[in-house]
Amino acid sequence: MATLTIRNLPDKVRDRLRIAAAERGRSMEAEARAALTDLFGCAEEPDLDIDAITEEVQAAFAPYRSKQGSVVDELIAERRIEAWQETLEALQDLSRDIRAGHR
Repeated sequence: MATLTIRNLPDKVRDRLRIAAAERGRSMEAEARAALTDLFGCAEEPDLDIDAITEEVQAAFAPYRSKQGSVVDELIAERRIEAWQETLEALQDLSRDIRAGHR
């Protein structure tokens, strides 16, 4: 469970919260928790079948998957190549600046 601190709450809101809490026999904290839960519809969520979801996602991406490795491996490799290219470009820019006497 998370903890939330609310600063600069207008006095009118605090007073209304206090009254609503007293009417329901709750603390202000319990009343605020109930109000936020009701407002954002955070009822208990059903248990998810992660294995079934994983199978569905794998099946959806199957046509795009490489035979050599997983999609994750491909994404990591792709990002590494991009990082190397970015580093190379930055070094080339730095080299040009040094030769031009800008640094």
